[in-house]
Amino acid sequence: MDIFSEIKIISEKVTEALKIDDYPAKIEPEELRDAVLAYPLLGGKRFRPVLTMWSCGLLGGDPDKAIYAACASEVYHNWTLVHDDIIDCDDIRRGQPSAHKSLDTKGREKLNLTSGKARKFGNDMAILTGDLQQSWAINFLLKSSSLGVSANVINSMCRDMVETLSTELISGEAIDVVLSYRDIRKIEYEEVERMLHMKTASLLNFSVTAGAKIALNTDNKSVDEIQKLIEFTSSLGLAFQLRDDYLGIFGNIEKLGKPIGSDLVAAKPTLLVLETLNRVNLDEKKIILGAMGKEGISEEEIESVRKVMSDCGAKDIILKNIDYTRKQAEVALNALPDNKYNKMLKELSSFLTTRDK
Repeated sequence: MDIFSEIKIISEKVTEALKIDDYPAKIEPEELRDAVLAYPLLGGKRFRPVLTMWSCGLLGGDPDKAIYAACASEVYHNWTLVHDDIIDCDDIRRGQPSAHKSLDTKGREKLNLTSGKARKFGNDMAILTGDLQQSWAINFLLKSSSLGVSANVINSMCRDMVETLSTELISGEAIDVVLSYRDIRKIEYEEVERMLHMKTASLLNFSVTAGAKIALNTDNKSVDEIQKLIEFTSSLGLAFQLRDDYLGIFGNIEKLGKPIGSDLVAAKPTLLVLETLNRVNLDEKKIILGAMGKEGISEEEIESVRKVMSDCGAKDIILKNIDYTRKQAEVALNALPDNKYNKMLKELSSFLTTRDK
């Protein structure tokens, strides 16, 4: 069975667990409840739940015992998407209207709101949507007791989520916001790399740590096996984000499910942009800087940016960095049990860093 068949099985298990969970039923009003369920039930890649369940299997545990921890990883990821879409003013997510945009539409249709009020209604309700999804994620961790996960392990997973994951990820997002307002010419490569680790790798680290703790029945994430898994996801997280930034310029909107060039509009200092600015002449630099923060950027302008990035070699440098960082991730796995889960994690890392969506 290939990894995509295995991923599909996990995705179906996660979707079913999300559908039958009773937490959303308590949410009012209906518009908010529907929004809380919307992103998680759209599906998505489900890679974070996969990391949780395969890490559990890798270290000798029963992956199904980690299903609620896997759901927690997925729901937590989705609240970050809801808030991220508000911050980035992205109206499309997975080929569908984003949470705030969908709620904007409901405000117009059900409450007869004017354009400005509907927009505020959409943003307000989407913020609350993300807040509840974060709470739902913690609730899933607590439910792990019904699967035989010890209280010590559950408490440690909750602490990991609240004390480590939330502070790192939200701090990373805040740094990302601050960087978008700074003079991009004065931003250091290392600043962005650190932000990416906090914003992206932190949730991947949590996902594998949760699965490993369940497998080993430990509340100590300092054990060698967990540290090696964190090395794996720390490198994978950087490679994944580099690929994401690359696709944000060179991707296809139909495959990607979100607007191409949104990072340019948001004036995000991606490593691809920084690498480009370090390699171009003054005229080419004007093309890049002119596109940064520009509302309503045209396809022709995006194509001009693509050409500059390709011609100066920045595109190739980023692709090489993705490959190098992926290999670093796989080296960490070599110190862990050589079983089917190890092989699947390596295949997954290869796919995530070469994907086109």
